[in-house]
Amino acid sequence: MTGSALTATRKRPSTPARRALGLEWIHHRDRILLYALLAVAIAVIAAVTDIRLGWIAILLAAWMPATLAEDGTDDGRLQRSALGISRADAVRARTLMVCVSQLVLALGAAAVILLAQWPPEERHWASVDGRPFSFSAPTAMGLMDHLVDIGLWSGALLWAHALVGGSAFRVGERVGKLRAMATFLGVCLVATVLFGVSVAVASAAHGLPVLDDADALSGTGLLLEARLGQILTLLVTLGGGALALVLAHRRWVRRA
Repeated sequence: MTGSALTATRKRPSTPARRALGLEWIHHRDRILLYALLAVAIAVIAAVTDIRLGWIAILLAAWMPATLAEDGTDDGRLQRSALGISRADAVRARTLMVCVSQLVLALGAAAVILLAQWPPEERHWASVDGRPFSFSAPTAMGLMDHLVDIGLWSGALLWAHALVGGSAFRVGERVGKLRAMATFLGVCLVATVLFGVSVAVASAAHGLPVLDDADALSGTGLLLEARLGQILTLLVTLGGGALALVLAHRRWVRRA
């Protein structure tokens, strides 16, 4: 960091936590602003065309713990020492910066899903088919389907951050982007299996067929069971991911 950047960080008396956050902002503001512009751009593209690029924002969000990790040199430690920033405060600031960056990209991806035109036959990875009769034409997905999809991949991002983000704070260890992406996709796979198991268990508990033929998708009873499966999957994926990240963050701070 240049002397002018250090001077800018020291302009006002502040707590070490604020100085740590300011240092992170100075390091990563250009990238975060670029992500914000990208999020807006893909949302606008989805709103005016049939092109949906939300997957790009989700991919970048999954990489974020690796993207914002230090470069392995001593510069970061020297800068923190010069500003009186403890390693624990640095960990808090870095985690917050990663979460903010992921939120910016997630909002862009969510806007793509909500603003895009979805043909009736398209479904998200954990959607349910609300056809009243098996021979009727499929109906387009509703807001509930979109919100479930957003909640599930957002939860997968939280789980991935909790599972791999700690490596960014270990001396001599880096978070690989491929490892972060593999973890994210692995959590998505687990969530998909969990959704199927939840629907099957809920259906069996109420004496409904367990997705054994096409007619099983037709009844309103199964639709209710599928919604229950979505709720249970969201609780584990989104709620569990948030809790896992909070607990992981506390562990990172203690070990700092």
